[in-house]
Amino acid sequence: MVKGLKLLVILAGVLLLGACQSTGKTSSHVSVGVVTGPGGQSFPQARPRGLNTQENESVPQSEPAPPAAPPSPTRVQVMPANPEQGVPLGDNTEVEITSLQPTAASDPVTTPAEAEEGPEENTWLQRFPHLAEDMQDYQEVINQLESELQHYRQQLNSLRQEVASRWGSDEVATSSAHQFVKYTDSYQSRGEMDFDQGRILVETLDQENPRQHLKQAIVTTLLTPYDAENPEIYSDRQIDYNGPALLAGQIKDHEGVPVRWEWRANRYADYLVNNEVKVINRGGQRVYQVEIPLVANHNQVRGQQYEHLVRAASERYGIDEALIYALMETESHFNPYATSHIPAYGLMQIVPATAGRDVYQRLRQRNDQPNRSVLFNPAENIDIGTGYLTILRDVYLKDIRHPLSREYAMISAYNGGAGNVLRTFDSDRREAVAVINQLSPQQVYNRLHRNHPRAEARGYIKKVTEALGRYRSLASAN
Repeated sequence: MVKGLKLLVILAGVLLLGACQSTGKTSSHVSVGVVTGPGGQSFPQARPRGLNTQENESVPQSEPAPPAAPPSPTRVQVMPANPEQGVPLGDNTEVEITSLQPTAASDPVTTPAEAEEGPEENTWLQRFPHLAEDMQDYQEVINQLESELQHYRQQLNSLRQEVASRWGSDEVATSSAHQFVKYTDSYQSRGEMDFDQGRILVETLDQENPRQHLKQAIVTTLLTPYDAENPEIYSDRQIDYNGPALLAGQIKDHEGVPVRWEWRANRYADYLVNNEVKVINRGGQRVYQVEIPLVANHNQVRGQQYEHLVRAASERYGIDEALIYALMETESHFNPYATSHIPAYGLMQIVPATAGRDVYQRLRQRNDQPNRSVLFNPAENIDIGTGYLTILRDVYLKDIRHPLSREYAMISAYNGGAGNVLRTFDSDRREAVAVINQLSPQQVYNRLHRNHPRAEARGYIKKVTEALGRYRSLASAN
């Protein structure tokens, strides 16, 4: 999965920033249908129609399309700001998280000379006692991340062991941000829904009656329901076909008819096992497989399901619909079961203990955080992800003056944290904001794309802005 580096948590800078608080609290809504750009241009709210998923579009050489500038900006209650909570939300990173506890080198300590001055100067917190509560809150976040990471690893390792014992250690397939994998039949059969490549691969290892087992796996995959409470990602339990299918409208059978009902799924499965089965040798085993293409506009079909939720979140928080769609496409390809190693969950890849906790505390006045089932719920996930964008805009990055520069910073911070965004420009946060405000939006974009400290974030802003341009073009054309 991922290899390499350790995630380091730097407390001192976070706590110093947390000392600056604001007491203002207002809220507002934006009108439906049109958003206004920084130059006064009007942009219709985006709708997920006619989505072009080509990946060969390049970043325009001229200044990219401006972001939404709500007529009446939403404001949130400002609590101690913590840009370091922007743990990477994507699934392309090359970071192996071994521990989220701060290292000894990052702990705020005094020098031996300071310690000799008296016990009241022995620790950093004793010199700044009013920040003790902030440190405690941040330590709670670290502990929550550590707990979530361990729980996720336990489930994933258990699944890997079960799968490896049957398929071989080199043939383990698991769910990710852009792929949903469901095992059945004592882990002998599986269906892989790849929303990035636009295909489904159904396979079985059963040797006694492989076509019957493959048929059942095909039907299970085609009719997998959307059930946020019980996705059964880490088990081989059979799925109840009740409820709307995860792949509804995204598969047509051999007659060109959408597969919606169990009888049609069974008939299509019969056709596939009689005409489309491939038998391959893999790892010394015979594997029976069928590949099923998704419809060409499968991204559009999935995105349309969430149109009313995106519009509601856009109105509530004053965030352009096009930006919400662009982030969802980049984060999950509109896969509601998206799961990544942070771990992050759902359509907008929310990390419960960071972005999720931030939204719960700042916007919902709750002293807890969302769990996995909550984040697999599209309505909750979209609301929390959009709320987090509001926090980035109105708290962490509020001093960036140009709306387009601030939007670029928001996009980058959604993936890699506001702290890393600012460090791209200067090690001192105030100086970083001053530098950003002296640059053009295109220069801000270029630095984030070329100089961000994390490679994933450098590619991320390019992907999102390309998608954002498509959605805004579609909105302007409709």
